[in-house]
Amino acid sequence: MNVSSVSGASAGYPIPNAFETPEDVSAYAQIMAQLYPVEPYRTRDEINAEDAALAKFKEDLKVKGAALFLQELNEEKIEALVEEYRQKLMKLKEENPEQPIDVNQMVSDFRKQLLKELAEAQKAEQSEKSSPTAEGMMSADLLENIKTAQSKEKTALQGEEGFLEKMLNPQPQEKEKRPVFNL
Repeated sequence: MNVSSVSGASAGYPIPNAFETPEDVSAYAQIMAQLYPVEPYRTRDEINAEDAALAKFKEDLKVKGAALFLQELNEEKIEALVEEYRQKLMKLKEENPEQPIDVNQMVSDFRKQLLKELAEAQKAEQSEKSSPTAEGMMSADLLENIKTAQSKEKTALQGEEGFLEKMLNPQPQEKEKRPVFNL
């Protein structure tokens, strides 16, 4: 039995052609599109071009510059935290009306604390940038330690012959005295 007899082509059966005309192909494509909806491929640039928040961020960064943009961003974050704290205090005051709470003073103290923490963080970051980095010093020290360890290994192993050298060297450096047997 051969392949043509199994496929039915030699038996006189015609192989059906599912797509007789181009209209059949387009009809099939439409049906498949309805059953399996697919989004067309878009590049990252095309996706980013439609993102309004990203466009606003880029524009603000160009206009204001990085320093002013970061300062305003930090102020926005602080204001959000302060407003959240104010809401929390107002809710606490409503729950306990007999307990005296000076909301404005507490909010003011909280704002001062956040500004102080921000200033300290910026000062620490600035001092980190101006001084040599700990990573750079650490990597230099690490490199020096590796070099000294390698040099110590070389001096220690100069007199010794390794296993591979012994296998490859047919004549050992020190001749062993072998007993001679007379038979």
